[in-house]
Amino acid sequence: MRNVRAGIARSPPVALPGARFALRTTADARTFAAGERENDPMDDTDLLRRVGASDREALKALYERHSDALHRFLRYRLRDPFDAGDVVQDVFLEIWRTAARFEGRSSARTWIFGIARNKAVDRMRRRGREVTAPEPDTGIADDAPDPEAVAVAASDAVRLRGCIAGLSDIHRSAIHLAFYEELPYAEIAAIEGVPVGTVKSRIMHAKRLLLHCLGSA
Repeated sequence: MRNVRAGIARSPPVALPGARFALRTTADARTFAAGERENDPMDDTDLLRRVGASDREALKALYERHSDALHRFLRYRLRDPFDAGDVVQDVFLEIWRTAARFEGRSSARTWIFGIARNKAVDRMRRRGREVTAPEPDTGIADDAPDPEAVAVAASDAVRLRGCIAGLSDIHRSAIHLAFYEELPYAEIAAIEGVPVGTVKSRIMHAKRLLLHCLGSA
């Protein structure tokens, strides 16, 4: 499995109960998802309901929509592309098992990323890595540099990636969800299981740390 993943940049094919099998092709899933949206628009919630009724094509469509973003998020969180690929598999197996229990109290995307976050924490604990405890909701206003200022301070992407890699797991995850996945604070808070104020505090501190790193590099 690891040897296969080593040759690809994206996450591995989705696996389903009873057998591990790949999407027939990425184009197949994309065509299915696009066709469904044209003929009978399907949002993620609709697809989850279909997955809950054991519809494998709906799971393939969800995989096509979210696997790349999940792999990026998990790669930032775990710092290991192979672990990230394994956890992506775990996430979609969990979606297959539990989609029928999705109650819609959050968006489907938040629910899916929340599963990914929990799986990542489990993986870190099994590997003996420390999982940082949530900080209190400080309620501090975010007066840190905005993302544009941080980006301007980086002369190249390599330096910026190096500085992001030096952040703690929680700060790196917050930066990724906010500025790469462009999720709102409320959605990040739901994924991470912390108050919105804590998310704001994490991002504020992360931006300051990034600017300091870029300025001293």
